[in-house]
Amino acid sequence: MDDLPEQLLVGGATYSRVDADDSIACWTATFDVGRNGDSRQVSLVIEPAGVPDSAVRELAADVSARFGEFVRVAADYLRAGLRDPRYGLDGVELGLLDAEEAPFGEPEAVVWADGTWMLRFAESRLAIADPFGIGVLFTGDTPDAIEDLSEAEPA
Repeated sequence: MDDLPEQLLVGGATYSRVDADDSIACWTATFDVGRNGDSRQVSLVIEPAGVPDSAVRELAADVSARFGEFVRVAADYLRAGLRDPRYGLDGVELGLLDAEEAPFGEPEAVVWADGTWMLRFAESRLAIADPFGIGVLFTGDTPDAIEDLSEAEPA
């Protein structure tokens, strides 16, 4: 799709287009946060390929601006939800959910054209997060579901 822009300005940030097949369009922005070299990544994925509408851009800007808040909300949601026996956490892993520091790291967000989005933790000490991390699906600013990526196929 050669008619799609290489860059989008969303909430004052520049999102750069990522190579993808012709069925989707993807733009990503990485934001530096803190002095430790920490960063956050927010991506827009539009399927079928096209330019994201204003509502999706506004959502991406909100996700980026409130990223730290959403990380805390998603971690708390995982801490509560992963206790369900269907996730199969053992006693040690359940103990990690009670630790002061959540056992999830390297968060990144993906916003889709339908206005839903996912905050994915790429790293975790829980087996369920191997090898692609674990996600929390959101509608607006409300977490809706845990996304178990343990059976996902590489892109």
